[in-house]
Amino acid sequence: MSNCYIKRRQIRFKRGTTTLSLLRAHTKDYRRFIVCKINNKLSDLHQKIKNGDRITALDIGDSEGFRCYQNSLSLLLSAVVAECLPGKKLIIEHSFGDGFFCKFDNGCSVRKQEFTRISRMMKQKIRDAIPFEKIQKSKMSIIRNFIKRENFEKVQLLRYQKGKTIDIYTCGTYSDITFTPLVPDTSYLDKSSLLFYKPGFVLRFPTPELRKVLPLFQDPKKLFSIFEEYERWGEILDISDIVPLNRRIEKGEISDVIKIAEALHEKKIAQIADKIRKKDKNLKIVLIAGPSASGKTTFSKRLAIQLRVNCLSPLTLSIDNYFHERGKTPKLPDGSYDYESINAIDVKLLNKHLLKLLEGKEIQIPHFEFATGKRVRGKRLRMHKNQILLIEGIHGLNERLTHQVPGKNKLKIYISTLTQLNIDSNHRISTRDTRILRRMVRDSLFRNHSAHETFRLWEHVQKGEDRNIFPYQEEADIMFNSALVYELSVLKGFAVPLLRTVRMNRKNYSKSERLLKFLSFFLKISPAEVPPTSILREFIGGSSFLY
Repeated sequence: MSNCYIKRRQIRFKRGTTTLSLLRAHTKDYRRFIVCKINNKLSDLHQKIKNGDRITALDIGDSEGFRCYQNSLSLLLSAVVAECLPGKKLIIEHSFGDGFFCKFDNGCSVRKQEFTRISRMMKQKIRDAIPFEKIQKSKMSIIRNFIKRENFEKVQLLRYQKGKTIDIYTCGTYSDITFTPLVPDTSYLDKSSLLFYKPGFVLRFPTPELRKVLPLFQDPKKLFSIFEEYERWGEILDISDIVPLNRRIEKGEISDVIKIAEALHEKKIAQIADKIRKKDKNLKIVLIAGPSASGKTTFSKRLAIQLRVNCLSPLTLSIDNYFHERGKTPKLPDGSYDYESINAIDVKLLNKHLLKLLEGKEIQIPHFEFATGKRVRGKRLRMHKNQILLIEGIHGLNERLTHQVPGKNKLKIYISTLTQLNIDSNHRISTRDTRILRRMVRDSLFRNHSAHETFRLWEHVQKGEDRNIFPYQEEADIMFNSALVYELSVLKGFAVPLLRTVRMNRKNYSKSERLLKFLSFFLKISPAEVPPTSILREFIGGSSFLY
């Protein structure tokens, strides 16, 4: 008999015991656990336990468990489409509300009868409890298998994967590479569903908060239009996933890609400035909101330049100066101050000042000192004719922030990294992965933070975004996608050394391991190629706006 530990509880087990068997024997609600960490390394529940292993079981309430659940669903859907519609190529494109938007390649709309076939087979395979099994094979044997299946996209992708062996997962006769472990079998995915949504459909799943039921579907029409726009940008660049991006790097054509990508950004910002100029003369306040590392600061400065071109003189106002003094600041459960809550802001004073500015009166902006938690007197401000006020902050889309300001006087802009670049047709790139890599690089270069510290803070950041930003994104009048098709190839050179510093004894080792695997498919681009006005410069340094 050997010993292992679950939540510091010592458990004796026989040789050959799997994590799933152990949980089944020692946990009443064992089926809620879908994957685990063994000595901080993410693993599926079929993994055999060794003496001294320390095990943490994860459900979808955990961010890593949730990602494993999503990836399991994606592989099952890919298997279903390959079986029931062998002539069709599935593309799992991007996040869409509480799911992923999926469609067929080559602009083919999904027909209702095709959707019905896919939906019925998904339900059947979930009822059949088909195991997800991990198999380690040589890279060459996997490539030969993909060639046999005429899946040349995977063959090209694996060219960039180093190492002689690769882990793949099977579901019945279907197999594919994955970037996380998968759930034990398809029956664990019974809370999912498909929703017909032209020109494709949505693969829906529970949220970490609800877990056991699907939330009411909220149609994010504005967000969908931004993804469609970015898809058109991908068509202009002729880059939809990693392989064509890497080919352009190999051919020495990446400078043109960067110039076009940056020009598309500039054109979009200029169009936003034109819309602001054409709005009613009563428009005086522009609120800019978005999640962490979305590039709000650089976007605001570039927008200000375009507004000047349109004969509008922009002023800026920082919401940070309207924080309540420390005695009125709300706290998180751990006792730390919650500066991401709207209740941390003196909304009453802010609205009073905004109304005075609209009346042409002068105000004295407070200045909040983080070191002391006190507010002191700041600079004076007055708006004149042809001036417009830019306010950047995470609560800009929340009507409560500026509830006393009439709608005709304000416009709301949402900015985020809504990347359309995929790893391949059935492996999407999470927008949060792009943002955490941006933030990790910036934190290291300008805040002297380690990768471990960025991971630690990111957990609080995500919770704040889920509470304070994402529920309001459809309230935006305008959306801007700050993602750049080439940026991960630039960030790779900065991020990989940082991720390698996260040791196995650290809680976030599995996250760094997954991101390293993900980045391994990208060829590097020199940061010297990035223009000084790029939003990417906000994170890698050398910005003509910031540093």
